[in-house]
Amino acid sequence: MPARSHLPPSERQAMSRLHTLLNEAGFAHGTLRVNRRRCGKPTCRCASGEPHTSLSLVVVEKGRQVSIHIPSEWEPRVRAWVERDREARSLLLEISRLYVQRLRARKE
Repeated sequence: MPARSHLPPSERQAMSRLHTLLNEAGFAHGTLRVNRRRCGKPTCRCASGEPHTSLSLVVVEKGRQVSIHIPSEWEPRVRAWVERDREARSLLLEISRLYVQRLRARKE
């Protein structure tokens, strides 16, 4: 394995960003979903206008989709966790692709 300084710039950059992400707090693998509903009260604003909204994180547990309600004060934090997870997975795929190319070329 070559020293990090001898890696191609794209690989060095991806590894560096991944390292930074892994040192930040919070990852959540799932999908954020905005739920819209009407409460049923005839005098509520939702009866004639915009429905109530809430946010949930949809995750897969034991092969089944599970929806977890996200309180509004947690929304920015959970959005950051989901984005961090997506970016880390994307970087891992990119790094893996580079190593597969290296394997095909049989180069260290």
